Amino acid sequence: MARLLKIWTVLLFTLCAVLLADEGNSVQTTGRKLADGGILLPRESSYQGKGFGVGIGGGALFPSGKKCKALAQWQGTGEYAYSQYVSAGVSVRMYGGNIDDEISIIYQRYHSHVRLHYLVNPNWVLFAEPAFGFESTSLDEIRGKNSSGTSFATEEEVNKAVGCDNEYSLDGASGAFTLGSGFALSESWSVNGAAGYEQSWSGVGQLSISLGFGFNLRNNVDYLKRNVLGAWIAFEMVARRYFSNETDDWGVANMIALILNI
Repeated sequence: MARLLKIWTVLLFTLCAVLLADEGNSVQTTGRKLADGGILLPRESSYQGKGFGVGIGGGALFPSGKKCKALAQWQGTGEYAYSQYVSAGVSVRMYGGNIDDEISIIYQRYHSHVRLHYLVNPNWVLFAEPAFGFESTSLDEIRGKNSSGTSFATEEEVNKAVGCDNEYSLDGASGAFTLGSGFALSESWSVNGAAGYEQSWSGVGQLSISLGFGFNLRNNVDYLKRNVLGAWIAFEMVARRYFSNETDDWGVANMIALILNI
């Protein structure tokens, strides 16, 4: 598995380099006509076939352990469409708070991704997304240890919160692959969904399933129609299950996001 992830990462960066080299001559949207205002996609983004998009969302994360407390969560994505078929970008996921009675965390994880799009009809788009991820968090501090390696929490307290560390167990570099879709129900409303798997080089895997819907402000405000490609208010729910750790429970995150495309 580790060898496969390394090969996938090399291919991902090679594709990114080719796309960036051609940025000055990006291809305009051609072929099938796209629904006016675009189509909402998962993780604070939407499909426009051209242009630049940025999205930011916030909400609550409910970890998989039964004795774990809810955490605040923020996510953001920036993406550029090189053609109607290919886009690339970066995203960040952060969450923090008191995960149990003894341990508090602030966790950050970053991803770079390439999306391959296929517009089935004006209202329906499919995508495949390879990605590379990493985090910049001190896991020793998260796990309640001081600089000498001594735990702040007792063994009984740690055992009491079994499952709470699932949400930051995907440490180190990782490779991911996601398949998803977006569908415009009307000029104002769109729904989306995706399923993906991420495997870290430390041996932990994460299965993610997301569902969302959104309202397109752009198609309802004359000023936005004249000046932007899309402007969405979206709601998204993401369920995550971790493998190769101590619990098989699911963690769930709910977020409200704002997405703008120019």
